[in-house]
Amino acid sequence: MNPIIKKIRVLHIITRLDPGGSAMNTLETVRRLDPERFDVELLSGKTVDPDGQSLGFISLYGLRCSFIEDLVRNIHLIKDVKAWIALYTRIKQGQYDIVHTHSSKAGIMGRWAARLAGVRHIVHTPHGHVFYGYFSSVLTGIFIMAERFTVCVTDRLIELTTKGVEEHLTLGIGRKEQWSVIPSGIDLEMFRSDEDSRRITRREWQVSEDDILVVSVGRLEEVKGQVYLINALPQVLKECPAVKLMLVGDGHERSSLEEHSMRLGVKDRVIFAGFCEDVRPYLNAADIFALASLNEGMGRAVVEAMACGKPVILSRVGGMQGLIEDGKEGFLVSAKDGSAWAGALGKLASDHERREGMAASALRRANEYFSVEVMVKKIELVYEDLLK
Repeated sequence: MNPIIKKIRVLHIITRLDPGGSAMNTLETVRRLDPERFDVELLSGKTVDPDGQSLGFISLYGLRCSFIEDLVRNIHLIKDVKAWIALYTRIKQGQYDIVHTHSSKAGIMGRWAARLAGVRHIVHTPHGHVFYGYFSSVLTGIFIMAERFTVCVTDRLIELTTKGVEEHLTLGIGRKEQWSVIPSGIDLEMFRSDEDSRRITRREWQVSEDDILVVSVGRLEEVKGQVYLINALPQVLKECPAVKLMLVGDGHERSSLEEHSMRLGVKDRVIFAGFCEDVRPYLNAADIFALASLNEGMGRAVVEAMACGKPVILSRVGGMQGLIEDGKEGFLVSAKDGSAWAGALGKLASDHERREGMAASALRRANEYFSVEVMVKKIELVYEDLLK
């Protein structure tokens, strides 16, 4: 008779399960941790953004997930106190071996709740940071001080890229030995080139086969930098009139971006596709993928585009700097530099052979480094190392 082996109880905490890389990273981890060894639960705040994709994922795979209504992204004294009490109570009752927090707000509140509840091992994944591009200098300073203070009760820290670790260490957050680099993995089989999907999506959005379609995926918010892609279009169109830009996503900046494209005289070359739960048809429709973010932890959509076999052009910020080799899978461009964006877009749009070569390199790199199976295995090794 085999002895009963006690499973390792793990609680993941995230601020919100809105569409994006941090949510899918967390959900895939919760889903795929070895059920023979780990008893895993997920705790999240509620989001005002559409979260149908995340809720559908939770339902499809039967994940054990519950929500704290008062755990919200913005600072709110009363809600924050109530959320912390709820976190502490849940952690204390759960008797977890490991609490693994994700993102800034849940990371700070969840780690302190876990420590005071007596949890032995605490892990945190920041999924990038909010140290520039998001808040005022005063609020950013508060976040940095809070992270420096909270890292003292954290056993291990996980970043998506080496650059992300360097940025945290430069700000005095954590010690080098506390950090592990684990890129956000994707289900590569879901993101494969699909010619039927490409034709259907391009036809739906009136994009001809002769058009060179540049696709960008992300919330339409200032930090995502879509305005710099629009700014580059007039110059690009002089050299390559067939270029069209498709922005997939929605947000507060949509009206402003639409008006800006009209002022620049490129409105007929910019497609606002809006929010969608499944970006695969849009990635398949693309000839080039571009992400002009001012701050990005890693850029999950970039890896998804690479897995679809697309060349990419990225801002030289945050973790995106480690996703590709400049000039091999695509180009790295200085953020906010409209002429640099125009130059990179023009080079790829006007050179079919270069696009094909970079696309092949992007696909190889995605397969080698960014599978979800590799990500989860590395996270399991972090847990095992803590429990030795």
